[in-house]
Amino acid sequence: MARHPSSRPIARRLLLAWALCGAAASATADCGRPLQVAVSDLGVGSYQEQGQIRGLIPELAQELAARSGCRLELVFLPRARALQDFDVGRIDIITSMLRTPERDALGVYLPYGYTKHDLLLAPEAAAGIASLADLIRRPELRLGVVRGIRTNSRVDLHLEQLLATRRAEYSSDFANLAAKLAARRVQAVIMPNALHIKLRRDGALAPDIATVNIPEARPQVLGLYVNRAAVPAAAAGRLGEQLAAMVRTGWVRQAYVRHFGEAETRRMELAALER
Repeated sequence: MARHPSSRPIARRLLLAWALCGAAASATADCGRPLQVAVSDLGVGSYQEQGQIRGLIPELAQELAARSGCRLELVFLPRARALQDFDVGRIDIITSMLRTPERDALGVYLPYGYTKHDLLLAPEAAAGIASLADLIRRPELRLGVVRGIRTNSRVDLHLEQLLATRRAEYSSDFANLAAKLAARRVQAVIMPNALHIKLRRDGALAPDIATVNIPEARPQVLGLYVNRAAVPAAAAGRLGEQLAAMVRTGWVRQAYVRHFGEAETRRMELAALER
């Protein structure tokens, strides 16, 4: 018997539904239990507001979960605790990471964007400062940095020099660092753009604080690590494929624009091309 033409759209919808069910079942099989994703207080990248975790990374995780079918649960932790828990396998995914050989041994690295460190200066100290090298030549100026922060660039070498000569000092976090700059305990600080953008929006950095795009700090590739010991290889592969698609189709760039602004996103892109 010939099939009635009107039955064809119904058949197509049933086939699509079966395919979607099959994809969901495959994702569940690959990913298994919900995966714990550590996020920390990292400016517009991730922050807590009225009991909610907000920022670029939570949005990225939500989209990645929807595309991959993997259940991703955000866990808000201090950065040092998040890193420690990832290293011992208590956290499945850690975000906002520079790539290092040490963590390559522990996890699969999935890049998605960039981060950029900048030099912030009190307005009375900013004249003639276009690089960190210029700052070093001004012995009256002191630099503040957050303990444990590394840039994987020439900035780290200069920081070691300034710390050795007691012209730089540590802070416990970026809010404390901003307070020191406001009180002029230091005249300059090194800070990732995700942090100083958020601090400016919150009023913790004065509008006249100068931002210097120092040549020593090129944009660094930012990504997430999936824990090899805790997450099946199939799940890591699924997440990697979907995150790469989010980058390729421009979804990640639009997320950067929403949180960093078009001008700052473009600045990182142009600087990254010069790397």
